[in-house]
This record gives sequence, C-alpha cells and structure tokens, in this order.
Amino acid sequence: MPALPFTIRQLEVFESLCNTKSFRLASEELGISQAAVSNQIKALEEQMGVRLLARDSGRPARLTPEGAAFLADLGRFWETARTLGSHRRSRSVQEASPIRTLRILIGNYLLNDCVKPKLSQFFEQHPNIQFDFVCPTIEDMPQQMIDRDAYDLGLFQERLESSLQPGMRNLAMVRCGVFGHRSLLGDGRSSLTAQEVSALPFVLPPIGTPYENVILTMLAEGGVKPGSITGRTQYFDVMSSILDRGGSVGVMIEPLLRKEHHNVILLYPLEDWRLIFYRNPRGREQDSQLQSVEDFLISAVLDDPNYPRIEPRPGARLEDHRAR
Repeated sequence: MPALPFTIRQLEVFESLCNTKSFRLASEELGISQAAVSNQIKALEEQMGVRLLARDSGRPARLTPEGAAFLADLGRFWETARTLGSHRRSRSVQEASPIRTLRILIGNYLLNDCVKPKLSQFFEQHPNIQFDFVCPTIEDMPQQMIDRDAYDLGLFQERLESSLQPGMRNLAMVRCGVFGHRSLLGDGRSSLTAQEVSALPFVLPPIGTPYENVILTMLAEGGVKPGSITGRTQYFDVMSSILDRGGSVGVMIEPLLRKEHHNVILLYPLEDWRLIFYRNPRGREQDSQLQSVEDFLISAVLDDPNYPRIEPRPGARLEDHRAR
C-alpha cells in the first residue's frame, strides 16, 4: 500500500480552518500556534501537490476549487474511518492498553526513505503507539519549528554551525557541497576550484525562503558566487534529477541525492551538516515507550546501509568534526 500524502493531524487542521475560516480561531480550537496551523496547511499542500486555499493579504483564506473537492472527500473519509472504527471490540473484551500518539518532527527524506519502510515491524511490536509525523517544508527550519510548537521527538539534518537547543544531540555527520554531473569535473581531479564552480549555472531553492538564505550563506563562506541561475525548485528529488541530466549544479547534502542518479558527484565541498536527534526536555526521563520510539528512529537511520554518513576520524569526537 503506498504511503498517504497527508497525516491525520494535517486533515484535522485543514478541516478546522475550513470551519472557522480563521487561522487564529483554528489555532485556538486546536490548541496550537497560528504558525503551526500555517505550517500544517503548507505541508499538506506541498505533499498533495495542489493549492487548497487561496490566501490574499487582508482577506480570509478561501477554498480553491481543488480545496472544496478535497473538503467534500474529507467528509467521506471521516465517515469511512468511523465505519472502520465500529469494528473495534467493546472495552469489556479489549486487551489493549490506551493508545498513545507521539508527535515527531522529522525530515521528509528521513521519514520516507529510512523510517517508513520499517514502521510495520515497529507497530507489530508496539500496537499501542501511534505517530503524528510533521515534516519541515522549504519555508521553515526545524529548530525554529521547535521554538514555536511542541514535539515529543525530532530527527532532522542541519548545518554544523547551528547551535543545539536543550534536548538536542548530534548523531552523525553528512557531506554537503556543490553537486553536479561527473562530466563537469574532468579526468583525474577530485574537486573544482571556487572560481570554476562560480562559473557554472546553478539550481537554487525558491527566492526568499530560509533555505535559499542558508545556501547563499554557505556558498559565500566557501568563496563561491553563482554567476547564473538556471532554475529554482523546492523539491530535492527534482534537483537531484536535474543534476543527473547535467548542465546545472546545486547545493545539497549527500543523503538527499536519489540513489538512481549515479552520475551526480560532489564537485566542491562546503561545510558538512549533522544529523540531530531531539527529545523534548519537558518529558518524563523514565519513559519506556518514548525510549522505544527513540531507539527505533535512531536505528532506522543509522543502521540503514544506504544512509551516507561520515565516520569520524579515529580518536575524534563528533562535536569536533569540521568540513574536510
């Protein structure tokens, strides 16, 4: 069964916003911030690939035709869900303990490529735990989302220079740099110079997004100034495909390169990134269920042979790692 392009939480937020016609009222009804409501809607639209709401300055959010059709089908979705729920055994014969839902902030790649393939086995072993996954979009950075909203756990990748908040710790390092088609490097060379890279056409994230600012800052720190920009995309699988076809280059972290794009290589290294795990410091220290989920998430990534992490140099601490 293919993964659904939405979470139950996103559907609840969308329905609340449609009912209240106000981001403020929806946030009050759901007990979350307005920014969290906006992020959930943006993530839903990104994952669905359609615009569900028209948002004009000074006017309430309005349903687009696609949004109206989605809302109508959502009503039937809830009805079907209730019908399925009616098959649940009565409490007098139930043996299961109460269901616990954990809210987890996790990068799209980490969720889809590393965690989801292993979820069925986890749920078989822990039937009383459910997940509400929230994935950052190109419009936001994970640590900013943790500042604004509450999550039980988190697993994401960020720049090495970003400071760690309470509850966060380093798990691994991953390469970051300017990637492109292997034909751009030439024979017998391990990398290009900053001047050579600057002369190549770049694909960048959308203008004005936080991720674009991060990329441009990293390029400037690496002595690279893109001379021309041939395109922009918020989808890293699309960027990976563009690089594989040749002609343009882009800044990525190595895990986001699609495995089928064999011709994409590192042309110019930038500061490496790190894999960060977050556990809400306000939670209970002794929590066996939370610990089981933490162990599962970490092993799902670090034990995955396809996750391209950098092994620290012998005797070096992860915190001492710097781009090489």
